[in-house]
Amino acid sequence: MRYARRAVCAFLTARPGLVHRLPSGETRRGGVWPSPRSWEMTLCLIAFATAAGSSREVLSLLVRGTVGDGPGLELMASLDRMDLPDPETLLADPAGAVLPERGDLRQAVLDGVVAAVRKRPEKSRWDSAWALLARAMETGAPDVVVVPATTLATLRQQDWDIPASIERLAGAMSLSRRADRAADRAAARLAGTARTSG
Repeated sequence: MRYARRAVCAFLTARPGLVHRLPSGETRRGGVWPSPRSWEMTLCLIAFATAAGSSREVLSLLVRGTVGDGPGLELMASLDRMDLPDPETLLADPAGAVLPERGDLRQAVLDGVVAAVRKRPEKSRWDSAWALLARAMETGAPDVVVVPATTLATLRQQDWDIPASIERLAGAMSLSRRADRAADRAAARLAGTARTSG
């Protein structure tokens, strides 16, 4: 129950406009919508579903069936972020890091690691972040690493040597940039074709 209460309270603190949102249309008022009573029910459902080991899909259906699709999906995204590993733990042991499988969650974790290095820029932390990005590229889609790596590169101090792990990332970043440029060119050609045929 503590996890569920923390999840719902943290979410509603961040999104107070969703505590009570009465639908404008009379027909929609007969459905589900966020109110203090429906949030209390959501809290209970999260507690029971978590205790029962229910899947994420089941939990999502329960939550959305209580407060509605929009608020329910936002709460599910918030729950996902709650379960993300602490960036400081990852920086302390990049070789033993366990990263989320889902690309959006992996991206959030890597962004969090880079933000932690930016907050306290030290050579050892910068090196650890590069090792973690290299590990993320080896165990998942390389495109997720491009933005955090680009940001991390900007944090380098002049007296910091470039770690060897950057070599492994250079190829993926170059390939990703070429793919982005090719996609931009294709989109521009398609837009030009649409204008001439219209």
